[in-house]
Amino acid sequence: MAAELEGWFAKLPEAWQERAQRIRELILEAAPGMQEKWMFKSTPFYIHHGWLCYFNFRKGQLILGFCAGARMGDPDGLLVGDQLVVRHFLPSVPPARKNEAALRRLLDEAVRLNEAIAAERSIRRNR
Repeated sequence: MAAELEGWFAKLPEAWQERAQRIRELILEAAPGMQEKWMFKSTPFYIHHGWLCYFNFRKGQLILGFCAGARMGDPDGLLVGDQLVVRHFLPSVPPARKNEAALRRLLDEAVRLNEAIAAERSIRRNR
């Protein structure tokens, strides 16, 4: 699994590799015990009390998908999309950079939301 993950990041266009690695670091730092998994034979996924987010790369754009993005607050306006569940963060094309503090807030929000969803599930199971 680790080889597939590392290979995915290594295959990104060179201009995106540093940015993707920094976002990866931020995700892994967002919660103790954050898991990084290779899923669906093509995608780095991050798991904390369920699916938190995932990377994708399409049409020259790095994409960070938030699995419960439609339920997340987004005070900095970083998320795009109007899907019923998933919303996306599209990092700026290198070398431009979006505010890292705003991305950290978004990741913190995703972690809190996943923890709340897990707590709700636990309460329902124990009834």
